[in-house]
Amino acid sequence: MKFGLIYSFQVPPGSGATHAQLWKDALREADLAEKLGYDSITLVEHHFLDDGMNPSLFVSAAAIAARTEHVKVGTSCYLLPLHHPIETAENAAVLDNISQGRLIMGVAAAYRDEEFKGFGISRGERGPRMDEYLQILREAWTKDAFSFKGRFYSCKNLSVTPKPVQRPIPMWFGASGQAGLRRAAVQGLPLVGSNRHHVSELEQHYSTYRKFLRRYGKRVSEVPLLRNVYVAESDGKAVEESADSMMAVLAGLYGRWARWRKMVDDKGRSPDDPAFHSFESHREKCIVGSTRTAADQVEMYSKRLGVNHLLCWTALPGLPHEKVEKSIKLFAKDVVPSFR
Repeated sequence: MKFGLIYSFQVPPGSGATHAQLWKDALREADLAEKLGYDSITLVEHHFLDDGMNPSLFVSAAAIAARTEHVKVGTSCYLLPLHHPIETAENAAVLDNISQGRLIMGVAAAYRDEEFKGFGISRGERGPRMDEYLQILREAWTKDAFSFKGRFYSCKNLSVTPKPVQRPIPMWFGASGQAGLRRAAVQGLPLVGSNRHHVSELEQHYSTYRKFLRRYGKRVSEVPLLRNVYVAESDGKAVEESADSMMAVLAGLYGRWARWRKMVDDKGRSPDDPAFHSFESHREKCIVGSTRTAADQVEMYSKRLGVNHLLCWTALPGLPHEKVEKSIKLFAKDVVPSFR
């Protein structure tokens, strides 16, 4: 199994922290991740949030790629319909060259109204835009020149340079709805499981996705999964130190966004239920506890979902760098070796 770290670069309002310091800490953690043998560092994208969640994945990933040599650098996920496909193809190719062929590009369709309105794009177009843009990316990366005529973009005999080291750049697909699961399978792209979902929901998603893979004659070998991850010397200490930061994502962000994308707790309760807002109601979505507890949880995802690339969201909003670094070290020392 492979293990990676994932970053969102959020500064909770009123925390007194700054994005400059957060970036400084994250780059130190990237150096540490490479020394500890982590396989990947990937980045989350969202826009127009009061905590400044990372809106610029290629710039961020280039900073990480420039100071590392072995760890894969990627996006999970880049909100493809919000960007121009040719500019995306160029930026990704440059980043793949900076990283010497280490880019993994996870993409998703986006779903928040604010983001589509902010970029002047209709939310209802996100699916067909994905279809066009994915084809454009592949042709831009692999052909000396290409022509394309679509609903949203057209070009004739266009040569996109430089070409990436990897032709094409490997891609993942973030989705949970029926249309997205089908689109991922049709494209033959690995599905990234979301940290919003309980394992029972994820089993349904992967089952549907794998049925689509069989229908369209596609095969994939990688099964990436995003989880909130935090380990400490004991289960109680891990929960005490990380619960608030985990809930800032699970009940805070995803709870507020439930009007666009369904979000329930481990018992199926919606954000309207007061019980939804307690950490215990989301605990089963998280890998949290002692290293022994964490190892058991990783094993469960491997057995039930076939996960072979775990993306660990440890640098959670408001969690101090010292605690993030300690958890990253503990996880690498006492959990990862059991799965190599």
